[in-house]
Amino acid sequence: MNGKYILLLFFLLTGLSLNAQLPTDFRSEQVYLNPEKHTYLPGDTIALEGIVTCLSEKELNPYSNYVYVELFNGQDSVLLRQKLSCKRRGYFSTRMVTEYEWPAGIYYLRAYTQFMRNFSPKSFPIQPLLLGKTFPQRENRMYEAKCALIPAGKSLVSGYPQTVIAQLTDEAGFPVQEELYLTDDKGDTLSYVRTSLSGMAQLRFIPQQDVRYTLVGKVDGIDYEFPLPEPTTSIKVQGSLNGQRLNYQLLHAGTDLSRYRLYVYDRENGLSELASVRENGIIQLEKSPAVLSLFLTEGKEILSEYTVTSKYRQTNALLASDTLYVGDTLSYRLTATQADTRVMVRVITAEDRLATYAEGTLNYLSDYTSSLAFPASFYACTEIQRGNDLQSWLSAATFKRFQLFEAVEKDTSLYQILPEQVLEFSGTIEKKNGYPMKNGTLLAYRSDGLVYDTPLDDMGRFRMAVDDFTEGEEFFLQAMTSKGKPDFALYQVDDEEYPPVINPRPYRLPLPRYATSEAVAESEQLTSYKDGDERNYVFPNITVKARLQTEEVKETNAFYQTNFADRKKIEEKDFRTLYDILMDMPGITVRQGQPYDGSGNYSPSLALSPKWTIQSNRGASVLSSSQNNLPIIVDNTRYTEDNYDILMKMPAFEIEQVEFLRPWQTNAYTYGAINGAIMVITRDFKERPELPSKGVMYQPTGLIPSIPYPNNPWKASAKGIYRLIVDVFTPTGIQSYEHQFEVVEN
Repeated sequence: MNGKYILLLFFLLTGLSLNAQLPTDFRSEQVYLNPEKHTYLPGDTIALEGIVTCLSEKELNPYSNYVYVELFNGQDSVLLRQKLSCKRRGYFSTRMVTEYEWPAGIYYLRAYTQFMRNFSPKSFPIQPLLLGKTFPQRENRMYEAKCALIPAGKSLVSGYPQTVIAQLTDEAGFPVQEELYLTDDKGDTLSYVRTSLSGMAQLRFIPQQDVRYTLVGKVDGIDYEFPLPEPTTSIKVQGSLNGQRLNYQLLHAGTDLSRYRLYVYDRENGLSELASVRENGIIQLEKSPAVLSLFLTEGKEILSEYTVTSKYRQTNALLASDTLYVGDTLSYRLTATQADTRVMVRVITAEDRLATYAEGTLNYLSDYTSSLAFPASFYACTEIQRGNDLQSWLSAATFKRFQLFEAVEKDTSLYQILPEQVLEFSGTIEKKNGYPMKNGTLLAYRSDGLVYDTPLDDMGRFRMAVDDFTEGEEFFLQAMTSKGKPDFALYQVDDEEYPPVINPRPYRLPLPRYATSEAVAESEQLTSYKDGDERNYVFPNITVKARLQTEEVKETNAFYQTNFADRKKIEEKDFRTLYDILMDMPGITVRQGQPYDGSGNYSPSLALSPKWTIQSNRGASVLSSSQNNLPIIVDNTRYTEDNYDILMKMPAFEIEQVEFLRPWQTNAYTYGAINGAIMVITRDFKERPELPSKGVMYQPTGLIPSIPYPNNPWKASAKGIYRLIVDVFTPTGIQSYEHQFEVVEN
């Protein structure tokens, strides 16, 4: 038979096809945090930089323009929260000041975008920090060994080739390289391994039912025994990945496979479902994924999950000295860089156990969690060992970014929160009678003179987009009816919501030396409740009430006696004209003619100008109705520029009160006065108008100004062993490098 037809028949028999019903790739954003160091004293300032990416299509540029950074303590209480701009291709930098009274302990940095809130908070990056604490020193001898043993895919089944992941460390958490032997309950040796620089190894064997297996060996001259989990006959899926070709196998599946469903997810191809489940098969993918997860389900329950990675390829492109003298400046070189490349650099001590890397954080830790620590010496190994350690860690990991069945059922409706590309706030406006203010307009005034407007819909809802503003900025909100008139209203600005703090892997400082040795099995727990046949995971958002402050209904300037003169004050100070009254108001200077132009240069022609100007804390403005700046309103009548000379000479005995109105107050009396107005009420005026603000002050969350990250060359100040970490961000990918060096005395 022709070879092509044999191959086609083989593909049909092994169930190669995927359903096309799940086209959504469920892309998200990822954040990498790069603090200057990981140990601080209470009161220190944390210098921090980071980057927001979106890696679904090998394109680093994110969708969002803003990122949130939080600092929380070991009790999951948020102590500091900052909102930062990341418009420079995802880059941001800031500083966070700790408090002197904070107790010593372990604190955490967390970052996320609004778009990332569509998925589990467990996928947000978390960077531990030590405040008032230090890392333990790695000692010459080991006092206690610990070994974590987790089967690939989380379960150890009998009768099939299996892999168990081992991670060997000392009592302080430092990885240990040693020879270990896998033995059965008769004491026979089945296999031998040597742990890597990260303390990791893969045990491959065929477990038998009712046989107990043990990992034994001498660690620093002491005999240890670490028992493996007991083999079971539960169903399990496992697989291997070679480019675009995925091989899968079901173990202990039985004969009735129609009740099972098999899903495949990776960033490059999205989420897919196998058309028909077989005991084993080959799936041909459209794109070659870096990491892929298999989910075997029955009903709404995930029976087995297995994650595989393709062959790891990356050569070390970082060149630096192995030895420095105290006082030397560290220098390094990257052998290959692209255009538009961003580099992040830091130097840490060899004892620092909190170091993270951009490649590991963004490519792996953002989607997967494990009770095993990510390989500590991942970037100090050879390329082959790096690939083995990565597969070891992923084999024991669980996909965490979204719940499988929630994604399948909601599809694109899973995205309830869009990327935050502009600053905005929203809410509802009701009339005093409780009905919505339909089809009106909302105006928002900023202290720097900018004015924004947005329409109200049939339900009185609004969404206001504004320019970037800093934290502490206030807006005055004023609703206009459909006829363009301001009115008293009830303002309900939507509360700001923040995701809850969920720390799936809290960092713990090492226990005392007398702690007993242990073998750690899978210990990850997740609080849940059972609703029928579906297990739902609840992550309630944290709501922060909108900061609204209602203005007084009475005349605001009169209430505070600022830029306001009534009849009593006019008589006490014996003012003669309106000009005298205005000149007495604090912060206001009125003059005829302006001797300086906009550049501060003296201009004779301007000095002889007949136009009146007023100098206030809002800057110079021309008293001109044609300029729409500071009109003079006498008894509710707006006067033109031709009458200003006469008005400034108005006798004071004819005036009942004068007030310099705020911009939002002028809308009740005139139009377009974005810098305010001068309101004059004469003694003959019978209907004195109210001066209500008819609005509220609102203070939304603003941006923290970007503070440059310190990029000074690192200078050796004390001898010891150090690690240079370099993260390289190109337009299409991420690479991380590490180089260990020693500082010695001259």
